Amino acid sequence: MAGRPPQAHPPNGSQRPDGQRERLVAAVSRAAAEHGYAGLTIERVVDYAGVDRDVFDAHFDSREQGLLAAQEAFLDRLLWEATGACEGPAPWPHRLRAGLRAVLSSLLESAALARALTVEADAAGLPLMERRLAVLDEFADLMRRGREHHPAARPLPDVTERLLVGGVASLLRQRLLREEPTTTDPLEAELVELLLIPYLGRQEARRIAQEPPGP
Repeated sequence: MAGRPPQAHPPNGSQRPDGQRERLVAAVSRAAAEHGYAGLTIERVVDYAGVDRDVFDAHFDSREQGLLAAQEAFLDRLLWEATGACEGPAPWPHRLRAGLRAVLSSLLESAALARALTVEADAAGLPLMERRLAVLDEFADLMRRGREHHPAARPLPDVTERLLVGGVASLLRQRLLREEPTTTDPLEAELVELLLIPYLGRQEARRIAQEPPGP
């Protein structure tokens, strides 16, 4: 991704697993995944984190602020995994597919948490959208690398990648976060084709999308 080299370690303080804030964020994530936003209570969070209530209050003013921190950690990890998957010597279209697969796999694995951070939190009117939009911009920057490898795509409007990423995010919200699928293979092929058409044309984009998923 332009301007952001791949990180050597996962984000969100994973190098300091005993940090109180990181334990609280992990506990918020666990409580939201297991009980949904409605069941996310400070009492449950401090119980999961193994700390006293005053420790929570020292880091967060409310459960909503804790959920914001959990979203930040979740999105940072999603972006980190996608960026790492896009590195390597493979042709750019296959690296893009690998990055998309990493995102889909993470969302499938953490679907309950992702649902709490999006569908449920939005229904409750929580202000979580700003960070999500910023991450979509970073994913768009990652996609924009395709113009370096496929000159025919360089004249595309500047907003092309942002629109593509926004469309993918909307589909994921509708089909992955609401429907609880057990596999993402059909969705992966559909999204790969959608993302590659502006760079490769429909025929080549479909050919790559229909290749068997990698390991």
